[in-house]
Amino acid sequence: MRFRPLLAVLGLLILTLSGVLLIPLLVAWGLDSVNELPAFYTTIGICLVVGLVLWGANRDCQKDLRAREAFAVVGLGWASLSFFGALPFWIAPGGIPSLLDAYFETMSGFTTTGATILTDIEALPPGLLFWRSLTQWFGGMGIVLLTVAVLPLLGSGGIQMMRAEVPGPNTEKLAPRVAQTATMLWGLYFLLTLVVTGLLLPVMPWFDAVTLSFSTLATGGFATKNASVAHFDSAYVDTVITVFILIAGINFVLHYRALFQRRPMYFRDSEFKFFLGLIVLSIIFVTFMLHLGNYPDRIENPEKYKTLGSCFRYASFQVASIGTGAGFVTADFDHWPNACRVVLIVLMVIGGCAGSTAGGIKIFRVLTLVKYGLREIALLVRPHAVLPIKIGGEPIEREVVARVMGFLALWTLLFLVSLLLLSFVLDPAWSEDAGSLTASDAQEVTGALEDDHLLTALGATLATIGNVGPGIAGVGPLENFSAIPALGKVLLIFLMLLGRLEIYAVLVIFIPMTWRR
Repeated sequence: MRFRPLLAVLGLLILTLSGVLLIPLLVAWGLDSVNELPAFYTTIGICLVVGLVLWGANRDCQKDLRAREAFAVVGLGWASLSFFGALPFWIAPGGIPSLLDAYFETMSGFTTTGATILTDIEALPPGLLFWRSLTQWFGGMGIVLLTVAVLPLLGSGGIQMMRAEVPGPNTEKLAPRVAQTATMLWGLYFLLTLVVTGLLLPVMPWFDAVTLSFSTLATGGFATKNASVAHFDSAYVDTVITVFILIAGINFVLHYRALFQRRPMYFRDSEFKFFLGLIVLSIIFVTFMLHLGNYPDRIENPEKYKTLGSCFRYASFQVASIGTGAGFVTADFDHWPNACRVVLIVLMVIGGCAGSTAGGIKIFRVLTLVKYGLREIALLVRPHAVLPIKIGGEPIEREVVARVMGFLALWTLLFLVSLLLLSFVLDPAWSEDAGSLTASDAQEVTGALEDDHLLTALGATLATIGNVGPGIAGVGPLENFSAIPALGKVLLIFLMLLGRLEIYAVLVIFIPMTWRR
């Protein structure tokens, strides 16, 4: 490991963050929210000093970035950017008093998870609310990718960073130079954000329209209202967000080719067809379950699910929101029929397409796993046959299949270990007050409440490693993560980072071989 190129690029990332922080500063100034201004001034000053020191002392080495430094700088970059990005929340009056909670919220933003510790979102000052949503927008396409686009000083090291940061098993270049590819993707991302903002402006204030468009294209889920998108109670708003979170869940290369190269290739892409079919079938299933079933949310809100059309409205929104990892909420899906909850949990795991802003393990990997399993069955019948794995008629290289299988194995192992650890942290039987439990408390600890804690651990683990946001039970759509103990929050922060950077760019930091010269 060569530390000087690593420190130089980290310095560039922190300098980029200092520039980005000028945007919420100007918003706070424009809205006359003066109490926040010192927090932004202080954070920008800290970022400038730290960034200039790191970059200035090592700038002559920044082009020497190799694969191991690229992976390390992406993992460390997201962790450090989330720390510096948390400072305005922590410093500002009326912000987040706990540094750990502020770091949790910022990591949730940059990883586009959407999990929150805020119990009263609307009490947050407007500049901080804007910054909260902006972290998701930059995290959606990747602030590392932004740096590659606007600071092409990295030379050949740029492609290494892009491979380490861009979601999905493959990284496709749209132009000969990686900086051009990054610029094209960011331009498309910005254009779609403007479209969403324009569609929302007629029905809500500009502040809500802009911040909601940030979270929509990032499939992040942060909203400026406590009730999330349900606050607006508008079928039009639900439709706009549903359409665009699905667009954001599709590979951006397909959008670029359709819009700028006039080569629509959506229905030639197996991943897109699988994603579309999965979403459509899930919507149909959940719609009829909501229309025919009798469940707690329907008992409490009978008018909400009165017609098939209204059931379709809420089903399509939540399926798209959970399936892409957006995490917006218009209904309490944790009080829907169990079959609907299972469908949503499966969608949490699968996520969207590779090369999108969606979370989950990605459709490409699921397709590869299915094809691999079918091939193994065929080989039982014809053991000497040569049966390559094909997706979209194209054979998949063995290297790619091996990486997919390795990723899925690691994901499963990390999920199970994290679930075990979080279950232990949340279990009241192991809390500080466990020794004072009375006999009447014992049934609660070993009965229904214990099940609730287990479901909460399951929901929190899936929601963070899948970058979804809301989970089930104690972290469900109407709840938040504020009650999770500090140790549990640390674990969930780590899971958010693992999910956003798809495991390898984070775990490589912990391998001793990475740091050897």
